[in-house]
Amino acid sequence: MTEPKTKDLATQLREHEERFIRAGSDGESDEQLADALVRFILERRRILADVEQGTVAAAAVDQETLRLMAEWDSDAPDLSTVEKVLRRFATGRGLEAVDLLKRAVIARADALSNEQRRKAKVPRSQHPLDLLIEREVLRNRDISEKELVRALERQIGRGVIDEMDGDQIYFPDGSKPRKISGLKDRLSRAKRCLFAKAG
Repeated sequence: MTEPKTKDLATQLREHEERFIRAGSDGESDEQLADALVRFILERRRILADVEQGTVAAAAVDQETLRLMAEWDSDAPDLSTVEKVLRRFATGRGLEAVDLLKRAVIARADALSNEQRRKAKVPRSQHPLDLLIEREVLRNRDISEKELVRALERQIGRGVIDEMDGDQIYFPDGSKPRKISGLKDRLSRAKRCLFAKAG
């Protein structure tokens, strides 16, 4: 009878992460969270080192892990918070580590939110296809969807449209293809916009 194959490293690490996530609770204190995070780090390093918990080898790996956490000195500015958090965990300052970690997460979330608001305020540039459609509408304000498709087919190879098949319009810049079925809405939008500007 053959021995069952041991789990590969990726599977062991994934299961370790899943156990950590399942073990968490909303009512967990910062002290409990700090202890859980330190255990998670130490256990992960034991898995990577392929040593069994409770052995002399495991104790040696734990000691080395804590030493590395305490002495880590990175020159990368974006890792400075992680470095401080790990150092605090390694030197028994778990509550301070969790506090710093939470503040860093909140600051990051605020920065992302502010960036999204800033981007939302910047007017989006028109897609070249919409500019072509507007030009055709200016030439013929009563242009139909079928007439627009024929007009766009005449633009193939002239810089904006690379190819048109029965379903998609392709562009030489490699941008996302647009559906020909969506031309009806684009045409209506162009007419509304242009005629609104004209008064």
